[in-house]
This record gives sequence, structure tokens and C-alpha cells, in this order.
Amino acid sequence: MNRLLYLFIIALGLMSMYSCEEPKAVADGRKSDYALYDSEGKMHRFSRYNNRKAIVLWVQGNGCPIVRNALTDFHSVVNDYKDDFQFFMVNSNMQDDVKEIAKEASEFKFQTPVLVDNAQVLADALDINITAEAIVLHPTTRQILYRGPINNRIDYETQKNNASEIYLRNALDAILDGDPVQSKQEVTRGCTVTRIAKLRKEQTLTYTDDIGPILADNCVQCHRKGGRAPWSMDDYQTVSGWSAMIKEVLLSKRMPPWKANPNVGAFQDNFSLADSSARKIIEWIDNGLPLGTGTDTLQQLTFPKKDWQHGEPDKIVILKEEAIPATKLLPYRYQTFDLELKEDKWLRGVEIRPGDPRLLHHIVLVNREAHKKSPITDRELRLWSDNFIALGAGANEATFFPNNTGVFLKKGTKLTVQMHYTPIGVATTDQTKIGFYFYDAKPEKLFYPLAPTNIRFKIPANTDNVRIVASDTISKAIHIHYLMPHMHYRGKEINMSLIKPNGDITKLVSVPDFSIDWQWLYKLKKPIYAPAGSVVFVEGIYDNTVQNPLNPDASKDIGFGIQSFDEMLIGFFGYTLAE
Repeated sequence: MNRLLYLFIIALGLMSMYSCEEPKAVADGRKSDYALYDSEGKMHRFSRYNNRKAIVLWVQGNGCPIVRNALTDFHSVVNDYKDDFQFFMVNSNMQDDVKEIAKEASEFKFQTPVLVDNAQVLADALDINITAEAIVLHPTTRQILYRGPINNRIDYETQKNNASEIYLRNALDAILDGDPVQSKQEVTRGCTVTRIAKLRKEQTLTYTDDIGPILADNCVQCHRKGGRAPWSMDDYQTVSGWSAMIKEVLLSKRMPPWKANPNVGAFQDNFSLADSSARKIIEWIDNGLPLGTGTDTLQQLTFPKKDWQHGEPDKIVILKEEAIPATKLLPYRYQTFDLELKEDKWLRGVEIRPGDPRLLHHIVLVNREAHKKSPITDRELRLWSDNFIALGAGANEATFFPNNTGVFLKKGTKLTVQMHYTPIGVATTDQTKIGFYFYDAKPEKLFYPLAPTNIRFKIPANTDNVRIVASDTISKAIHIHYLMPHMHYRGKEINMSLIKPNGDITKLVSVPDFSIDWQWLYKLKKPIYAPAGSVVFVEGIYDNTVQNPLNPDASKDIGFGIQSFDEMLIGFFGYTLAE
């Protein structure tokens, strides 16, 4: 009896060990790692779903009667198989814009996200030609496992009450059982998708006429000699050599790293790449990299060497030299310095000049000794987040405040910088300079920072889609000029909104593909008016699982902290009083 009890206890222990085993990341080379926005503005990168049995796409098109009539069949499959498979609809119609797709989804009560592909990047990759077609992709290779109709219930201008063939269900069952998927070569009935590439079959895209100008306008601000990128787009030969990698990062939307949703807000210095431009580059690559005739746009570019892009500053601060190792994940570096102001000053702008732009990913400048009273909120101001002054990152090396506005700096002010360094493969050093530009006299309006922040939260281990919010209610009318949403490595999506006293909501900025490595100061083209009593609302979505490739450790519960392996939820914004 004792032996049986002993064996039983051992068995329980083994079961406990097995049940507590931590999830592991799925091996994924991230090739053909497609990424698209859905009709609600969410970003979906296919590699984030590589722990599913397969990714199931169903081609949707607005107004297509076969799609509308087959919705119940599709939803039935989704409900029965959603525990094992990831389902999406995909709209590749060039005539359906995101608002119309969202309207169709609402009217017909779609139960899955609709990926918006009206530039047809995915359609080109998967050769999508007809709606109502199901395409089942391998979760890591993204190879097609099944392609065809859901069933045989619907045909042109006719339909049956019940299907006699259930092609998609059979395919999914085979995948679950580990069996080969049997294809019957059944033709899909649906609405034909007009393909841009086929319309342009007689017109060849060339590097000199089409691709070079796109790269010059969108990429070389970083991809140039002395720029922040690891390689330079100097000419046709270089771009051709990197073309396979260029295609990969365009398909996955890893580049360019402008992270804001293009359908929310209008911002200065927007270096995002339109989907139509991305598809041209990919099409050019797939067509064999035609050179064309004429001059090479990239060879003609010149970048004047100037110490300071905005002229000689009124004051220059040279930071202490920072030693950077060849490789490893580095915690933020901090330095505090005295501006040595002999009198009160009003700051007009700041320019940050990294010693080595390849190393300094971004730098944040704050006035931790600023006024402790805010003109628009009664809460106690936080030394760090509520005293934000400037950001230097990528092309945003300078922060200048709107005309006739400035930041007040009292006599004797000390400032602090937070620096995020990224090693480049060789041990080296960086010594950054900061240039300060002052007004000669007090400007018409003062410029203020504020940052709704949440410091009391917990993100459970191995948990996705954790929602955390923060907000500030403003007591006076203001104009909002810039925004900078901020999280750390577990951040997945972040949104800032303005909720007016009458209940109207204005989306300020949405970052559905948040990355700690690519945070920007989003400067509004036109300031947004916020009446007294409005709420600036921040919503963060976090992924503390192994499906988040940036996650330092999915096995830990995480709370607020200043280091990048901790978490934050902050919505920085800059404003002037409207009165």
C-alpha cells in the first residue's frame, strides 16, 4: 500500500511539472511574414500567430452576393475551429476603402477581422483572384496548405439548403490529425478581383523612373552615409543587392518604422510608405529589378554637412562620453547637467547631435526641476513624465515649439537626458551634443508638457491583450500640438484619444504596431482644440507571452518600472492654453 501511495505521489508530481511547463516560442524564420491593418485599425503580423495549427484566410469583397450568402457557412467553420486555427477575412478589392469595409463588416456582422489589402500586396503574394475563396497557410512557412471554396452549397445565382461537400472542414480536420490535405481542385465561385499588376502588364516599373524616387523620398533620410541605418542606399547596385531583404521588411511592415496608423491623424515629418508605393517596390523586385534609362536618383542626392541644421545654438552642452559594448541589450543611460542659466529663459527649440548616429537610438530631454503646478490639472506633477521637453530619434533630431511659444526655464535649471543605445557589433563610444535656442524676450504663449500615466498595474505572465488605461481631465481649454505614446517591450498597441465634455471622441494618434525601438514625437499638422472639461485618454494593450518576439521574459508578472524590462503606460502631449 505504501508503495502504491508513493507511486501515486510521484505521478502527481510529474503531472504538476508537466502542467506548469512554460510556453516556448515557435521557431519561425519570419519569411513571407505578411502584416496588414484590419478595417478597425489593428495590425496583424502573421508570425504572431505561428503557435496556431494554421492561418485561415477567406477572401471578402464588398457587395459580393456570394460572400454575403456564404457568411453563415464561414462563421460556422470559425466557431467550430477557432480554438486551433487563426481566422481572417481579407479584402483585396482596389475599389473598397477601409471605411466602406468597416461599414460592410458592421452591417453584416462579421465575426473575424478583415485585413485590408486594397494595394494588393497580399493579393500579389498569394495570387488572389476571386472572393469567397479560402486560403489555408502553414503557421511558420506561410505556404499554402489548402485553397478553394468552403463547400459546394453556393453557385452563381443559386444555392442549396445544405452542402454535400465540406472542403474547408475536411482540410482543417486533416491538419488537426496530422494528415496530408487532399485537394479536389474544386473551382471557387465568387466575384472576380481586379488585379492592379495585370492591368499594368504592358508597363514595366523601372528603378530610374519609379523606384529610385520612392526610396529617395522615404528611406534615405536614415539609409545614407552618416545616417542612423546600418547600410546606405547609394545607387542601383546597392539597392539590388539588398532587394530580397527590402521585400521581406516591406511585406512584414518592419520598415519604414513609422508606426502610427495612417488613417488616424495628420502629422508633420511623416515618413511612412504608402501601401501603393510598397507594392511597386515589391513588384519591381519580383520582375527582376529592371534598371531603366536616365539618371540614378540616389546617386544625385547630396546632404550638406552642417554641424547644426538650425544654425548656431545659443548654448551648446556636450554630454559625457558613453562607452558602448559591441553587443548586448543595454539599459537606458542617464545624465544630468546644469544649463548654467544666469537668468530666467524661454526655450524656442532644441537640436540633438549624436556623436555616432548609429549608436544613439533615441534621447529624451526632461526638465525635472520644472514648476510643480500645472495650469490645467490639480494633480501632483511627476518629475519625469510631466516635464518632457524634447526627443531626438531617427529624423527627429530637433524639437522646435510652435511659433511664438516657448518652454520656461528658470535660473539655475538642471536638465536630465535618457539615452537608449543600440550596439553595432564593435565596441565604441558616443559623445552627444545638445544645442539650445532661446527667445530674446518672453514669447506670446508658454508651451507645456503633460503626460497621463498609470503606475499601478500588473500584467500577468503568459497573458496577451492586457488592457491598461490612463487619463487626465483638463480644467482649461487648450490646443494640443504634439503626442508621444510610450510603453516598453511588452507593449503591443497604444492609442491616445480626446473625449470632449459632450461625449464626442477624437482619435489623436493610434500605434497598432508598437515597438519600443521605434518611438516618435508625432507633431500634428494642425493643433487640436480641447475644451475645458475634456479628457485626454490613453489605452495600452500588452502582450506578455512568448508570441511577442521582443518580450524579455514571458514567465514573470510585470508592473511599472523605469527600465525597459519593466513596463510603462504614458501618453506625453504638448499644449498651449487656448485663452
